[in-house]
Amino acid sequence: MPLSDAARALLKGLRQQAAPEPDPEPVVTEPDPLEPDPEPEPVEPKGRGGFRDRAKREEERFRLATDSEYWVAFCFRTPAAPAAFAAALALPVTGRYVSGPALASATAATKADKTARAAQMLTARSTRGTDVTAQLSAKPAPDPIGHLPGVTADLEADADAEMTALLAALTAPGDPEPVSLYDSPHWLLACWPHRDAKDAWLTASGLEVLGDKYLDGHQAARMLGLNPKEG
Repeated sequence: MPLSDAARALLKGLRQQAAPEPDPEPVVTEPDPLEPDPEPEPVEPKGRGGFRDRAKREEERFRLATDSEYWVAFCFRTPAAPAAFAAALALPVTGRYVSGPALASATAATKADKTARAAQMLTARSTRGTDVTAQLSAKPAPDPIGHLPGVTADLEADADAEMTALLAALTAPGDPEPVSLYDSPHWLLACWPHRDAKDAWLTASGLEVLGDKYLDGHQAARMLGLNPKEG
């Protein structure tokens, strides 16, 4: 089929156009064998932060679960004193136990000032020294197996007698008027959720001068400005 004049003119124009130049080849730089390879940026694996946070939480849970320093015992010389101490602060008592947070709330407005705290510190030290001196100079408790006869040929009977005597001594009622106040059977125990809360209360109340575990309940009452009435 013969081409028209228009088709011939179009083809002639296409032949006269310059062909496009090809894309240049990319330049590849060979690494210098004497140069060390760059250190890759450290990338923390996904989830590592979560594991660390969980480990910290587990460590804190273990510390709280095994903590044995979350309580304070107030020791008194008379059987009516623990109940009077709690009543002066309007604290509910369960057996011999009171809530540490409730105690902290009840004593929030009865903090000893610095002058009274310093004076009570001297008194507390003096009282402790007196208790220790009296305890060391007191007559020792009787030997729980001292009344038993000597060793006999019946080893089984001797062992049974000694164990019976020791059990009787361990379960005997406490001395109602012990030489040392801290051996008194008259006590009240305040418990907190954990040690930090207990220590914070001792510091805030000023009672840390009396100790951090066993406290003279009578000294504590005076420092807190209480006047317990023992019925």
